[in-house]
Amino acid sequence: MRVLLLLALLLIYTGCDHGLEPPDAPPFGSIRGTVTYVGVWPSLDSLRDLRFVALPFVPRDTLDLFRCLSQLVFSERLAYDVQADTFFVDSVQAQRYVYSGVAQKFSQRLFDWRPVGLADLFQVRPGEVTELSIRVDFDNIPPFPPGNENMVTQPCGLSGVGSRTSPQRSAMISPRRIPV
Repeated sequence: MRVLLLLALLLIYTGCDHGLEPPDAPPFGSIRGTVTYVGVWPSLDSLRDLRFVALPFVPRDTLDLFRCLSQLVFSERLAYDVQADTFFVDSVQAQRYVYSGVAQKFSQRLFDWRPVGLADLFQVRPGEVTELSIRVDFDNIPPFPPGNENMVTQPCGLSGVGSRTSPQRSAMISPRRIPV
């Protein structure tokens, strides 16, 4: 009988962790966005793929995207020849994203991607949905690779964090956090 009582007390003791304390927030959040398009759409032979992409660093070239693939956040394919589209990316690492926007794959070659609309820095917080509104102007796409003004690169987490502020940005972003 004492053994049963001791076993029951042991099970109760090991079954209790921290009482009514809430669980830790997951280290992930989500990104939901709306993309609005203006300007003349490129032909299908120069628009092989179109996706929302977010990076915690500013790439020096397209190869940085593939060198740091584990840090790249991207959506499913976006629709072609529409006025607006939406995307949702779940299980996104909670951190700051300094180079983000809509990217176009413009040929069959693996590294032929370029931004067509950029967003300003935003933060994904654990357990929350960050909402974005991005405007893509196909008649005024941003340069790539980005210039060096007002920017610090952080390829694969090797150097300082930075962001780019330039009048040539053709996207606007309005982040809004929504608890999940």
